[in-house]
Amino acid sequence: MKKIGKVILWIFAVIGFLFIVFIIILAKSIPAKKKVAIKPNTYLELSLGGLHHDHNEYDGIFFLKEKISIGDICRKLDKAKQDSRIKGIILKPEFYRAGWSFTKELRDKLLDFKQSGKKIYSYIDITLDKGYYLASVSDSIFLNPSTSAGIALAGIGAEISYYKGFLDKIGIEFTVLHQGKYKGSGEIFNRKKMSEPLRESFTKFIDDLYNQYMDDLVNTQKFSDSDIEEIMEERPEFVISGQRALDLQLVDALSYEKEFENIVLKNNTLVNFKDYTIKIKKYSSDKIAVIYAQGLIMMSDIDAGFSGDYRKITEKNIIKELDRIQRMKSVKALVFRVNSGGGSALISDIILNKLEEVNAKIPIVVSMGNMAASGGYWISCKADYIFAQPNTLTGSIGVVGIIPNWQKLREWADINTYQIKRGKYATYLSPNFATSQEDIKSLTFEMEELYNEFKDLVAEGREMTLDEVEKIAQGRIWTGIDAVKVGLVDELGSLDDAIAKAAELAEIEDYSILVLPAKKGLIDILKEGDLFDVETIVELYLMNTNEDLFEDVINQKNLIKMATQEPIQLILSYKISWQ
Repeated sequence: MKKIGKVILWIFAVIGFLFIVFIIILAKSIPAKKKVAIKPNTYLELSLGGLHHDHNEYDGIFFLKEKISIGDICRKLDKAKQDSRIKGIILKPEFYRAGWSFTKELRDKLLDFKQSGKKIYSYIDITLDKGYYLASVSDSIFLNPSTSAGIALAGIGAEISYYKGFLDKIGIEFTVLHQGKYKGSGEIFNRKKMSEPLRESFTKFIDDLYNQYMDDLVNTQKFSDSDIEEIMEERPEFVISGQRALDLQLVDALSYEKEFENIVLKNNTLVNFKDYTIKIKKYSSDKIAVIYAQGLIMMSDIDAGFSGDYRKITEKNIIKELDRIQRMKSVKALVFRVNSGGGSALISDIILNKLEEVNAKIPIVVSMGNMAASGGYWISCKADYIFAQPNTLTGSIGVVGIIPNWQKLREWADINTYQIKRGKYATYLSPNFATSQEDIKSLTFEMEELYNEFKDLVAEGREMTLDEVEKIAQGRIWTGIDAVKVGLVDELGSLDDAIAKAAELAEIEDYSILVLPAKKGLIDILKEGDLFDVETIVELYLMNTNEDLFEDVINQKNLIKMATQEPIQLILSYKISWQ
């Protein structure tokens, strides 16, 4: 028996040794970050093709090869603006994709860079609305003269898919309950057509986004209102190419890329933007923490395994960061950067409760990203001050109940299910049977209670009466512009504005920024021991290769998972696919 024990110990020792060797080899195989010497008269080439998020938590991991985040770009632009060696930016927007709010924040940061006296030149092979929106701040825009190059200005539109017809065909039903006239979050599952209140709400939202987009183009280019309206509404072609783009004053010159570089660069140096590194001030007696809260609000254990909390807001990942800053005496204020359409009511309240605990010691300012709605607004509403961008989607103060069942599918498959129970709610909301009226009655009572609690929180946080809250609640969505008017947001502004306000409230002038969650590499994942969750790795890979195609499917899967555990949600359950 002793010999068997020794053999087992030797086996474990060998496995442990091999694992350590594997980590060392893997660590050495990861290429070191390229260091580039920055010379005087340097232009930084900023290529923006692909999907850019607000914050990337993981860095240099082969299956999470992400584009540079908007936050990192903005921080580098701040540094470059002050760097005497940097003469300007060469912007190549390509097929740039990010939310409209993040895009405006980046555009404003480029404008700030330009107003410092430095140059911005854009070169376009082909780009869409958001890419041109960024390029429009340039001193000059150059376009590839090829007939296959050009600018595709589509405008702004939203698509919301309704699944009831498909669900009927496969025998799955959703019982959907709402608290709030405009709270159409769950109707994608139990309706074939959009409800009029939701259509009204979204029409107003898209109108506001479009008007903001048009106004910004007019303000930084040579167009009049009528010129840009004619371009957007009356032109015969989709892609505007060559001489036509020049005639419409969308660009300043036609040039192949080599010619463009000869004109602009001359004797100047060109460095890739990703190779431009910045030194962050490591120590200050005072710090402002910036915590990024991105994605669905959900329980940690719904998607356990590697990166189960990646771009999701869970009690695990957010409270871990809040606990961290509570332990740091040097942190004098918190900026809570929210980009979420909501989710779990329970987790939203747990996070808000923790934020209130932190807020008792330091000021909290919320900076809203593309979206801070429903549960995203719940966790924001009691901050000392709230910023949003003009095109942020916020509000949606309401509650939705989503209850799936597959009784028809089960009966079609000739599966007989029998219930033996003791206690009134022993089989409460069982997915094997259509939802009973008794269950609906119980759920409706809970939803009314939650809706009233939501309104109470908003009334307290925003210093309103309940009647005032009710008028702007009902599940209605608002742009940042309207949210300021109705009192849900204090001011329009960027993340930088929120940081400045936090410093003002904390009464500090010299401070450094602590960005959380901190970036992690592959070694961090190995230390966490969560590398081999294949399903999650595949999902993350698909979302990062083609988010437009896969994010909707993955998010709806997560929503259904959530609904089976917690049928009452504070969520915008639809994926808004807009240009």
